[in-house]
Amino acid sequence: MNGQVSEKKNETRKEKKDGRIQSIIECTFGLFADNGIENISMNDIAAEAKIGVASLYRYFQTKEELAIEVAIYAWNLETAVFNEVFTSEKFDSLTGFEQMRELLEIFADALVTQRSFFSFVYYFDSFIKKEKVSPEKLREYEKTIVVTSEIVVKALEKGISDGSISFSGSKNEVLAASTTQEMFTTMMHSLFCLAQKLSISGELLNMDRSVAARKQIEILINIILVALRN
Repeated sequence: MNGQVSEKKNETRKEKKDGRIQSIIECTFGLFADNGIENISMNDIAAEAKIGVASLYRYFQTKEELAIEVAIYAWNLETAVFNEVFTSEKFDSLTGFEQMRELLEIFADALVTQRSFFSFVYYFDSFIKKEKVSPEKLREYEKTIVVTSEIVVKALEKGISDGSISFSGSKNEVLAASTTQEMFTTMMHSLFCLAQKLSISGELLNMDRSVAARKQIEILINIILVALRN
């Protein structure tokens, strides 16, 4: 009986600890996305999370460690959006090209609903480069990105298999010589770079306001889709 009570107490403590950690991560995500990582101190994070600095350091020994956990959290949210589309019955019945179109259109919606995600990823990339964070420390973070990447790659591969996607026979020599991985990487980098630019500094100049942010994403998506059927 005493053993069961002790086990129950341990479970309760763990749940409380996990809840505090999650709360810290969510608070930190907002701070980092709005202000950048370098501009935010552990004191700022503790104040936002309404805990003492000493308590914060018990959960996360360094800002680098916390930033990586926040990055994993951010990508898990993004993956959930892709999975919602990917796991639907309708999605499975689509051609590879149609699947690609649906997945790419998520970016157009995300620019409106998830701007903080793109700004955070921009700041995180800058942070890990400046701090020279080792690839070993980023292993778990990379795994979360791979989950989303695999969804897009599978759609590309399905399109090539069912004939709805064909760039190998393109009259354009660069496209014709490109591998699936090269096409995927270039597409995602292009979309992310534009989304990050629009999220952080898309309206700094008058010339930037001449074309709506969503329109720019839609144009890029359609350029990609045309290339996939060239």
